[in-house]
Amino acid sequence: MKRRALRRAALCLAISRYTVERARPFCDLSGAHVLPLALEERPPEGAVELDLISQAGTGFLLMVGRMAASERYKGHDEVLEALVRLPGARLVVAGEGDDRFRLQGRAAELGLQKRVLFTGFVSEATLAELYRRSAAFVLPSLGEGFGLVYLEAMRAGKPCIAARGSAAEEVVADGTTGFLVDREAAGALPDALGRLLAHPELARRMGEAGRQRWREQFSFARFQAGLRPLLAELALSAGRTA
Repeated sequence: MKRRALRRAALCLAISRYTVERARPFCDLSGAHVLPLALEERPPEGAVELDLISQAGTGFLLMVGRMAASERYKGHDEVLEALVRLPGARLVVAGEGDDRFRLQGRAAELGLQKRVLFTGFVSEATLAELYRRSAAFVLPSLGEGFGLVYLEAMRAGKPCIAARGSAAEEVVADGTTGFLVDREAAGALPDALGRLLAHPELARRMGEAGRQRWREQFSFARFQAGLRPLLAELALSAGRTA
């Protein structure tokens, strides 16, 4: 049914080139237009969970994403293992899911229970404050179709650590707005994280570059500018066949 719908669609949009490539074995998206996701100018407002924010403190590594047993490609285990090699570094993991308790147990096995805070579900306003207080954002996922959380971190002026071979390559500018790491390369993830933690000025510069990249390439204005001509052409085509 999905393939038939794609064949009959007058317009097909994809959020990343990565998505187009991943879909290729199942359907032909060669005619798809790639239109990246966008993020609003201001983070959501609302009540902030002050007790949680107090526990988190500042200067921590932040990871945001669902913790599902079916989505272990996100890299939670790899980040915990990287933290072992970064004495003194702290990690805040925001999100919920059926794999949370296993990950908490894994953190305890690694002796990280005092350095890792699992927040569970948090409000959008609380999440925005966590981004603001963090030192860097990390999500070495190998399965995101785009990864809106990278834009959230960039909007907050934070450098991002992501994985090569993923859609993040289209969002994170390696060496400019953060680092892309090879998850299979021993030491690559802790080395990248350690570099940002050890060099706050580098992290600040990368974060500012990320904020600028978000404004220039992933703003709603840019999204609308990309979508408008596609819709105009669609309307024109519909008029011809009416």
